[in-house]
Amino acid sequence: MKKKLLVLILSVGAFAIASCSTTGSKKITDSSGDKPSWAKSSKTSWEENNKVFIRTTSTVKGDQRVDACYDLGKLDAKEHLVSEIQSSIKGLIDNSYQSMSESAEIVLSKSRTSEFAGQIKGLKFTEKYFEKSLMDGAERIECQILSEITQKDYDKMKHLIVNKVQEVDPTIKEAVKQKNIDFFAEPSAMKK
Repeated sequence: MKKKLLVLILSVGAFAIASCSTTGSKKITDSSGDKPSWAKSSKTSWEENNKVFIRTTSTVKGDQRVDACYDLGKLDAKEHLVSEIQSSIKGLIDNSYQSMSESAEIVLSKSRTSEFAGQIKGLKFTEKYFEKSLMDGAERIECQILSEITQKDYDKMKHLIVNKVQEVDPTIKEAVKQKNIDFFAEPSAMKK
């Protein structure tokens, strides 16, 4: 009797553990159509035909509006663009063996905030795609936005941030003057 009870307890315990560790499958309940190739790609940014493309993904609860999900994706695209430019600038400064002042660090940090996001010119949200899905009883909406900016507008945004850094850090300004740092010599588009 004790053996049967022990086997029963172990079986129930193993079943409980197995059922807790497995996840349900994702079931698509609605979408905006066939999933475009850019939405299937693992790239988040790339350069093509003198344009920089950015793919962002946002997820909201299933009871929220699809437009709210798209709005989040658009904000993410702006942040992604400015973040990539900021990282590029910081990397070039670090590679030139220049040290940045605390003020310049603050300017670069602020470049990721709305202070610069409102100054982005030329970023277009060209395509969008959504899927509404049900997984483990929870409904979710996943949206993807494809954004693009011309290389010219991308470089203008980079110039704006570089100029702000030079305003607060004379050593960076002097290094740029002496051509120790050339922020536009390398391909300025994002690589991921």
